[in-house]
Amino acid sequence: MMQQVTLNGHAYIRGSSRRIPARLEIAKHGGETWLRVLPETEAELSCARLLDIAIDPALGRAARKLTFQDGTVFETTDHAGFAFLDSHTHGARLHRLERFGPHLIGFTLACLAGAFLLWRYGLDILAALAVAMTPAVLVEQIDRGTMQTIDYVMAEPSQLSHEERDRALGIYQAVIAELPEAERSARDFQLLFRHMPEVGPNAFALPGGTMVMTDALLREFPSEDVIAAILGHEIAHVVEEHGLRRLYRSLGAYVLIALLAGDTGPMLEDVLLEGNALLSLSYSRTQETAADEFGLALSHQAGFDPVGLKVFFKALESEMGSGSEWRSSHPSHSARIEAIDAFIETLPAR
Repeated sequence: MMQQVTLNGHAYIRGSSRRIPARLEIAKHGGETWLRVLPETEAELSCARLLDIAIDPALGRAARKLTFQDGTVFETTDHAGFAFLDSHTHGARLHRLERFGPHLIGFTLACLAGAFLLWRYGLDILAALAVAMTPAVLVEQIDRGTMQTIDYVMAEPSQLSHEERDRALGIYQAVIAELPEAERSARDFQLLFRHMPEVGPNAFALPGGTMVMTDALLREFPSEDVIAAILGHEIAHVVEEHGLRRLYRSLGAYVLIALLAGDTGPMLEDVLLEGNALLSLSYSRTQETAADEFGLALSHQAGFDPVGLKVFFKALESEMGSGSEWRSSHPSHSARIEAIDAFIETLPAR
């Protein structure tokens, strides 16, 4: 049982900034704890019950402070002695937990493990839920905002002739007609053409069903089988909602980090109105492989030779090399060609 404890420190009188060397005497009388502030050369400055004194919470190794009702402040760096006063308070327990030790290492590792599990599995689950809850009008806004950004930043009006466009649209309509009616009516599918010299022969799909083909793609790969297979691949991204899933997963990771940093910024406005975030995303290898298989099956059902997709990737491989899967969101060209060959063998003969 504590009888009397003395802490050395300094005192401040109310209304004065003068720092006075003093000691704090802690004693029990009549079942209550009393505190007295005694300077070295002056009379007692203050005396009060512990219940009537404000104790500042612990902050690292900073000096601890007591504030008496008359305004007198006593501070000390004697943390061990001060523990007699607040050892059973919530602030003291929290302060002990904040000290470096095995428990803190374990807590840190648990946090890192939780963050990894959330990144690895939780974001995908949350993204799937977000996709299911996204209204169609919002998806249409994402498409419009993204196309406005594309047209402003990197695209020019198509230079294709009417005959070239009509031919591509005919292939597109034949392929998309093989989709179930429920899938076709659920989205606003449309095919657009743009002149994008810096992009080269390429095509991409937006979440709402908008698909874009570059002039270079149609002129460098005029084969109907190639065009049909590429269109099938992009249709797959829309039907399987790959774009929205990647968008929400990326947004979820951003928000988690931003919440820790204390500022979410204009991310949501950027996504919905400008589309810049969507342009910066890439599909995962799993999504690319799934889209390849979906597109091959769809173009095959429409009467085109699915080998067209293999022709396209062989041309890319000869021009740019196979590429490495390491640190890439896409499978290498050679890996995709092998997978295409394997999948074509499983398709039924027409």
